[in-house]
Amino acid sequence: MATLSKPSLSINHDHNKKLAKVVVTGKITYSEYELNQMKDGLKYKLKCALWGEDSGLTGADDHLYTLSSKYFPDASPAMVENYKFEVTLGEGVLDEDWGTDEVYAQVKLINLYTLVAVAKNSNIVSHSF
Repeated sequence: MATLSKPSLSINHDHNKKLAKVVVTGKITYSEYELNQMKDGLKYKLKCALWGEDSGLTGADDHLYTLSSKYFPDASPAMVENYKFEVTLGEGVLDEDWGTDEVYAQVKLINLYTLVAVAKNSNIVSHSF
């Protein structure tokens, strides 16, 4: 199965406009076999969701937002593909608890033939939204 590098999450918060620009970047590395299979029609779906790290009552992390999925291969398949998700959100979307919020991105790559998936979490951004 293809591998994911650790995603990088950055959030630029504009307090005056009450907006947060979210950017998630990373790399996917495919094997030679997977690259050949993609040339024959194999496709992958890359999903990205924002989560609030939580140690509250249940300890379960809070789902905050799901970004639009990306599909691979693109027009020029390569063994290493870079990806970038970007979205501007109202700050309330990222306000997941009292005080400082801890937000991370989870990126999941799904083989659309076998449905086998791999996932990686990004760094945590701590900020009051």
